Amino acid sequence: MLYERKIMTEFCACTSITAEVNDILAESGVQEGFCVISVPHTTAGLAITSFWDPRGLLDLMDEIDRNIPTRVSYKHQDSPYDAAGHVKSALMGSSATLIIHAGKLVLGSSQGLVFVEFDGPRPRTFWVEIIEKPMHIEKENIQTVYMGMHDIKEPICAVIARSGVKNGLCHVSMLHSTAGLLLAPRNSQALKDIMTDIERMVPTRVDFKHRETASDAGGHVKTALTGSQLTLAVQDGKLMLSDEQTVVFAEYDGPRPRNYFVAVYPDETERR
Repeated sequence: MLYERKIMTEFCACTSITAEVNDILAESGVQEGFCVISVPHTTAGLAITSFWDPRGLLDLMDEIDRNIPTRVSYKHQDSPYDAAGHVKSALMGSSATLIIHAGKLVLGSSQGLVFVEFDGPRPRTFWVEIIEKPMHIEKENIQTVYMGMHDIKEPICAVIARSGVKNGLCHVSMLHSTAGLLLAPRNSQALKDIMTDIERMVPTRVDFKHRETASDAGGHVKTALTGSQLTLAVQDGKLMLSDEQTVVFAEYDGPRPRNYFVAVYPDETERR
């Protein structure tokens, strides 16, 4: 079931679309499956991030602008904002997949879907596809350390094994607004390098507009940029990653008890 919705954006601003997507899901009546949200524009993006303090969204836009400033030296020059918007959109991404369980989106209490406008103001569109599909779902717990890169490949593989699914999809959903999910090398030194460069892009400091703590405020931005959802293929009961790859729970705050969901969906041939 594919739904189209239209919004009017403001110049370089964030617009929450969580309520609209929840309404679409309720209209569909689907209880189990997954939801794909897509933004069909090259100067806008889609983020899953904390929504309760609008100052956090201002921080997000500030940090994106700081790393990718609007300038006149772009090779593509419809306008400086249009050119910079292409880079920002490619960095942030323009789609998200969410688990549907018991008729609700699997999102954390402080997570929301945000349409991020890098140009504008403009009339914009987003698409929501609701896919009904049986699944095996489990909640996993993890104790993190401050700025830790935690390998969670083995617990995910264990969930796949318990599901009995041989071929299909595995979706991992992290429910926090100051942590991320990454596909990364299975090498501890490489993981330290990745966290170092994430911190370089969004330094933990005291001048964020959102003022809970410095690591909390910076973590909201890092989460929006690195993402909180991963969809991976399963074949012959195994996660389709190389031996050198792993799934990482990246803690941008902490230390904290955290959790994530693993949903395993069989393909159509297994359902027959």
